[in-house]
Amino acid sequence: MRPQQYKNSFRSEAQLVRRFVGLLNQRGSPWAGAQAVREWDYRTGITDILVRNRRDELIAFEAKLTDWRRACYQAYRTTSFVLRAYVVLPEEVALRAQTYSEFFTRFGVGLCACGSRKISVLLEAKPKEPIMEWLAEKAHATFDGIINAGTTRSRGHCRTRLQTA
Repeated sequence: MRPQQYKNSFRSEAQLVRRFVGLLNQRGSPWAGAQAVREWDYRTGITDILVRNRRDELIAFEAKLTDWRRACYQAYRTTSFVLRAYVVLPEEVALRAQTYSEFFTRFGVGLCACGSRKISVLLEAKPKEPIMEWLAEKAHATFDGIINAGTTRSRGHCRTRLQTA
């Protein structure tokens, strides 16, 4: 059986991630005022977007153009060091994936739709206390180091870029 083809407004996952990060601090965004880094390497994987909100809570986002199941598994893995984890999909795909809400609920992962002008939270992520506190501290140190240094840093082969309000 071939995977269902979706009409997609993004040409690449990188374009989806750039749009999402650009919309994070827009007025009306659920995460206005948050700081974000892209492609944060957490030793056993790389999360597409790591955010620290105004309350110093860590939130991970896994972006995919169509494969929401894979994104859900990846987002679930990040719950070992973040408070919440979300899957980010283009609007058209997210609306279809939302019909499988029990899959997201089982893993405690939320679902976001990224459009051309806004981010919509279709399913809220269940907050979980991180079980790998040392990794959460490392994530906070990444934000603290970038802010204090005032520059973009490189983590191994992955670049991190800070976006602030």
